[in-house]
Parts: sequence; C-alpha cells; structure tokens
Amino acid sequence: MWLPRFVKSLRWSGAPCAEEGASPSKAVRLLGAARLVDARVTAAHALAGARRCTCCRGMLEHLYERVGSTLFLDDDPEQLAQSLEEGERDGFTARVLAACIVLSGRERVAPAS
Repeated sequence: MWLPRFVKSLRWSGAPCAEEGASPSKAVRLLGAARLVDARVTAAHALAGARRCTCCRGMLEHLYERVGSTLFLDDDPEQLAQSLEEGERDGFTARVLAACIVLSGRERVAPAS
C-alpha cells in the first residue's frame, strides 16, 4: 500500500524543543508521557502499528488533505480526529494523530510585527 512520503519519513530527529521545560501538550499526554522526548519513543511504536491497520493507514494516506499541511506541537489530536470522515477514524485515530504531532509537529511561532 502506498503511503505519502511524509508518513514514511516520520522519524525522531532528536532536535531539542522549547516545550521540554513546559507542561506537556495534549499529544504528549495522550501517548502516556510527561515529556516530549519520552513521547517520541511511544509515538514511533504507535505509528508502526498504525501502518498495519487498514483504517489508520487510510487516514495517514489522506492526513494532510484532511487536517492541513502543518502539524503543531500544541495541536489537539482529538479535535483533529473529529475533522476526519467517520469511516477514516476509529478509537485509535487520536493516538495516531498524537504520534504524528509528536514526531513531525513544530512549535507555533507568532508572526513578527
């Protein structure tokens, strides 16, 4: 089954994140972790499992068409899951989205004034 290049490229980059000192985001908490660095390991496992699930694999194929081209570390995976078609989500969708956020999300930066 074909998966978008983005999904195949999700790997932990090891880059530091300013969130490390802040309270964990909803995506981090949904993965059962207290810190972003710990959530990345769980996220990699969750995404590997999602690639074997028909429903999750379908959702990953259309992820950016449905939720947008950029994920942010402070995005709410449960709200993003609600934006998907009913047939493209199941009980694990929010967790898979949390994994995508943790592995590829970026910090939200305020525009320069």
